[in-house]
Amino acid sequence: MPISRKKSLRGFVAVALVATLAPAAPAVADNTDNINDHGHEHDHDGDNTCSPRLFYKLHKISPRNFFVPRTRYTDGPGGSMTVSVTREHEVLAFLETEKEKELSVTTGDLVKRLRRLGLPHLEERHMVFTGHEYTREISKGMYGNMWYRVFGYRVGWSAWSVLRSCRHIKVTTGIANVPARVEGWRYWETKHPIFKDRLLSLK
Repeated sequence: MPISRKKSLRGFVAVALVATLAPAAPAVADNTDNINDHGHEHDHDGDNTCSPRLFYKLHKISPRNFFVPRTRYTDGPGGSMTVSVTREHEVLAFLETEKEKELSVTTGDLVKRLRRLGLPHLEERHMVFTGHEYTREISKGMYGNMWYRVFGYRVGWSAWSVLRSCRHIKVTTGIANVPARVEGWRYWETKHPIFKDRLLSLK
């Protein structure tokens, strides 16, 4: 079955957009927010006092896929497969923290700082709508697999409190899983139909 020009263009635009945006991640891997070269914050008023506040350090950023439930398909061997998203799904940014009781960090605060540090395409929430159809030719003798995903990042971070004495106290550390406003199909091939590393059939 030939792939329509419209469907192919949609898949190409999604891949091109990801390729354009993804290189921004390494540039912010070890940055901090509102901190000078010595890791301290000052009010520049001539004395050694600081305004109490909270700031963040970002330690590691790695790409992450948010796969949409019930959009995983397998077909073959050989031939072609056409798949589509038939349900709406919302992907929310979420935090995994070390000290829940002391947490004064919100996903909104963290996403705003990530945007300022070179990742403007990140979102607190991303809604996937229905109607994303895609057709792909499967190699002879192979099984085609497709799964719809929202692109994003997994970010290691720490939150720090600045005291009036300018002393820094670590409030908490954690991981943030943040979606981007980029989505599309992931396609791969296997010799047999497989799901979660388990063989589904020998034929």
